[in-house]
Amino acid sequence: MPQAVVIVFKSTHDVIKAKNELAKACIAHELIPTPKEISAECGMSLRLEEPLLSKALNLFQTAGVRYRDDLL
Repeated sequence: MPQAVVIVFKSTHDVIKAKNELAKACIAHELIPTPKEISAECGMSLRLEEPLLSKALNLFQTAGVRYRDDLL
């Protein structure tokens, strides 16, 4: 089973935009509360399987979605 990764975003606006981009691209993901031990910046994060991470990050760059790359 693939490892899951959590992507933390700069704002709620960014996480919503990211979720919409992933849905349009049919990339499986889950909206989750950001674990407090990771960050207090944005209260929501996205979880997806590690093999999908590169494709997701490319989508985010194209769409201008800001995420915490220091936490990946």
